[in-house]
Amino acid sequence: MKKILISLFILLPFFANAQTVRGKVLLTGEQGDTQPAAGAVVYWVPERAGDRVEHLVYTADDGLFSIPAGRSEMLAASYMGYIEDTIRVVSGQDPVEFILREDAGTLDVLHITGRRQANYISRLTPVKTEVITAAGLCKMACCNLAESFENSASVSVGFTDAVTGARQIRLLGLSGNYTQMLEENRPAMRGIQVPFGLSFIPGQWLESIQIAKGTGSVVNGAEAITGQINMEFRKPTEVLPLFVNLFLNDALRTEANVASSLQLNDRWSTVVLAHGSADLMRHDANGDGFMDEPLTNRYSLANRWLYAHPSGLQLRFGFRGLYEDRKSGEMDNDWVLPGQARDNAIWGSRILNKGVNAYVKLGIPLVKHDHNHGQELAPANEHKHEHEVEHEHEMEQEHVAGEDSDHQHEAALSAEAAEDENHIDPNIALVVDYNLHKQDAYFGLKDFNSLQNDFFANAIFMSSLGKHHKITAGVSALMENLDQVLTDRWAAGGEESFDLGRRENVYGAYGEYTLEWGDKLVFIAGARADYNTLYGWLFTPGANLRYNFTENLVFRANAGRGYRTPYSITDHIGVLSTGRRILFQENPDVEEAWTYGLNLTMVLPFGYGSNSSLSIEYFRTDFMNQLIADQEYLWDSEIPSILFYNLEGRSYTNTWQADFTTEPFNGFSVLATFRYNDSKV
Repeated sequence: MKKILISLFILLPFFANAQTVRGKVLLTGEQGDTQPAAGAVVYWVPERAGDRVEHLVYTADDGLFSIPAGRSEMLAASYMGYIEDTIRVVSGQDPVEFILREDAGTLDVLHITGRRQANYISRLTPVKTEVITAAGLCKMACCNLAESFENSASVSVGFTDAVTGARQIRLLGLSGNYTQMLEENRPAMRGIQVPFGLSFIPGQWLESIQIAKGTGSVVNGAEAITGQINMEFRKPTEVLPLFVNLFLNDALRTEANVASSLQLNDRWSTVVLAHGSADLMRHDANGDGFMDEPLTNRYSLANRWLYAHPSGLQLRFGFRGLYEDRKSGEMDNDWVLPGQARDNAIWGSRILNKGVNAYVKLGIPLVKHDHNHGQELAPANEHKHEHEVEHEHEMEQEHVAGEDSDHQHEAALSAEAAEDENHIDPNIALVVDYNLHKQDAYFGLKDFNSLQNDFFANAIFMSSLGKHHKITAGVSALMENLDQVLTDRWAAGGEESFDLGRRENVYGAYGEYTLEWGDKLVFIAGARADYNTLYGWLFTPGANLRYNFTENLVFRANAGRGYRTPYSITDHIGVLSTGRRILFQENPDVEEAWTYGLNLTMVLPFGYGSNSSLSIEYFRTDFMNQLIADQEYLWDSEIPSILFYNLEGRSYTNTWQADFTTEPFNGFSVLATFRYNDSKV
């Protein structure tokens, strides 16, 4: 009986808000003829200036709308290029009809101001996606990517090796090796970059971060076992021409970030990003003789370009360079360069990372479609993802507490863009990415040297098929050359060398189908087939479902398979800081796992702006094969060892999580998270 009462208490707000007002929005021309307004904005006018918009909806293709009843009696409709109209709605009045007249004048420029949430869970994506916005990143002025997840309920970050400062995220109870990292939907941070890659990306270079749980889209490969993390960088079209961020703390950690955007003309724009940081003091707070954190000097520079043609064609290209020097170990160390002779009288480690990345992205529209309004064609939809979070945020503003009333106008201006977002004109996109990374290091007695060359190419075709269907198809290629040598020495006097290099090429084809039925249902099914020169044919299916029971109650489910090539030492970099001997039982096989997930997100009508939310989820990951690092192998022998071998038996992880967010009063937000992980190998 108690369970029934609790369920009724939770669901009561949704039934209470079930009363709706229906109607239609029409557009009238100079000749007096009318036509339905597809994508018009309909909303309740706040009773007081400055209050948030209570409900906001968009009309369907036939101009019809249905909006939950609000406290206000004044209902407004707006459409770009037409004069906004407002009607007083009395009880029982149904349907309501708006007839908007064309605005003969020119539109004034509007300056929109408002407060953006630092973190929010998107209610528009079929996969549960947490978004960390620029507002959230600004709260951590000194941060790199590793420190950008401090306020995230989905991702936890920990040290995989406290001595060298290697950090790794954990998603769904598993290490970040099983999470696919993306830079503006390009695969990134692979292989030897993983242990320290989270420190390579300055937080102040980023515009937003999207964290998707479960198997993601098959478009970018098969490596998303527990999820995908996509990073959006500052754009060349950013309005502010110069951004400077400086940081210094009492531990003498210094950091400087600079971003400068320049619009050369109406087609060309560029942004330059620079970063420098250094740790100037050694620390040993517990007096154990070892530094509490490594001394790190890091410098990086990036330049990104955009060419936008009026036809809709877009060309994006850029490069990034990195240099990092990381020193750790005992306090009295005098470090030498990797490869130089050292006496090893005291324990020390030095890691040099040098990297270069270059990319080209080309979006080509195949058909120009005016969407009934003569709006300039959006660029090819491979680039749609680069700004979709901003569009999502605009569409979700009615749920965001504390928004300025100017959002009424912002919604009107974005309505047409929102309509276009639901339609994809036939287009193709080409993505080419090259990455060169060199890592030279020593860890006490052990030497570890790597050189990795990655080349990635992806050709994508996207198009809508009628009103409710979309397809995505393409081919991709990944070519990796890895030169890697481990020289293992242990205290008993032994020495052994391992050549861990390899040549791996992956050629794949994929397809993805999307069904969108109004604002209720989104279903995505995709599959890809890859031929891997090391492991043969690999088949990767995946499916995602989102169903909106009401505007405030969203259900999601996903399931899929993922593969990844293991990097035995790189994935477990902490083993190099031990004095144990390293052994390999066999060559590692490809890691394979299935992931399933369920999520329920609801908006609760209390707190400031009636915008509290509760999210409940369950995910399970089952491994078919996994590389195991047994750190207790021969632990009590004369020469303790670490053994690497392929999974023998079962390996799984169950994750339950509940997130509650509320804003008791304007400007003060609260996030509470409960997470339980059950893992077994």
